Amino acid sequence: MDINLLVPKLSSDISYHKFSDDSYFIHQKVYGHRIKINNDFYDILKRVDGKKNLQQMAFDINKKDFTVELLYTILYEKLGAYGIIENDLIKVKKKGKPSYLKLSFIVIPVHIIDKITPHLKFLFAPRIMKLTILFSLFIIGIGIYNNFESITQQNLESIWLELLIFGFISVTFHEFGHVTAAHYFGAEHGGIGGGFYLFSPVYFADVTDIWKLRPNKRIIVNLAGIYFELLICSIYILAGIGIGYNFLTVIGLLIFVNTLFNLNPFLRSDGYWVLTDLLEIPNLYKKSSQSLVKLLKSLVSSKKIKTTKKAAFLSIYAAINYVFIGLFIYYVLFLDSESILYLPHNIYDFIINAYQRKQEITLATLGQFIIPILFYVLLFRILKNQVVNFVLRKKGGIFRRFTKI
Repeated sequence: MDINLLVPKLSSDISYHKFSDDSYFIHQKVYGHRIKINNDFYDILKRVDGKKNLQQMAFDINKKDFTVELLYTILYEKLGAYGIIENDLIKVKKKGKPSYLKLSFIVIPVHIIDKITPHLKFLFAPRIMKLTILFSLFIIGIGIYNNFESITQQNLESIWLELLIFGFISVTFHEFGHVTAAHYFGAEHGGIGGGFYLFSPVYFADVTDIWKLRPNKRIIVNLAGIYFELLICSIYILAGIGIGYNFLTVIGLLIFVNTLFNLNPFLRSDGYWVLTDLLEIPNLYKKSSQSLVKLLKSLVSSKKIKTTKKAAFLSIYAAINYVFIGLFIYYVLFLDSESILYLPHNIYDFIINAYQRKQEITLATLGQFIIPILFYVLLFRILKNQVVNFVLRKKGGIFRRFTKI
């Protein structure tokens, strides 16, 4: 096969969207892929007219880096694998579930969500949203002031069923916040489902289509789950105070505390996606690590590189992430090593004592297992990444100037 004579053709099922000043993203509608590309790649794709072959395109581009072989790699092997360029030699696979989500499944399908979101859109009218947030924070503040001690001392075993039911309602409402905001701004959404992230059960909403929105609207969509959860927490607290059921107030406050963790930018939670949108950088973990490595290499080599403010911020973000991980590992290995050595035995004793009513199940008693479990999760991720990187090195480097979203 003479690749010089190949005539690339764009799929009819793609659309372009401006992502930032120097990038676009392409949406392959049939297979569900979204690929972020820079202006150079966008210029190449705009030259694909279904008439010129690769040799003619390389001549027109007239850049040293863009040879026929490179154009073939970009258009056919890379973009062709996502169905952006028609390619009979490669079988295109539909977009799979996010790699960080395990055993995921859909709980509420799209057709049911579409019947509910139109009735919730009014909550995103600017004035209503501001008043709702202020009202919710005021009610939650009163609840914390009057019930601070009872939060940590509450016997969870006595209210486990209520906590499960109202907690499920809360996380469902949280995800409805995301899909309703997406609907409000004109983006499509998928279903609401469940799965596991870091061995913990999670709920999620498919709002991938918000990549076509401007950053300020994407940020609102990403924070919409927290907004809805603040509202339902305040409703629980008000109901607990109004009808005298203190457990409702405690559940509302526990859910609020959990909601705050969603603002953590170092986990794939709402805070992480907000930071991603502020920086306009998909795959923030990977990009920040690459930026830090590049900075460290420049510091130890004679060849200095110019660092932008964004690159410096990414390096700091990655450094803070690694510092926290390092401090955590140091604490577990040298200051709390018994918790990881005897974790199975401690869990067994806890279950037996709880079953025999010798120990209450509270946040304080459950907290003793958080650190050792996180340690083993972190260890598993590090080992997994090392194996993946080893395999990639064996396969060789891959030219890439686009990012899968």
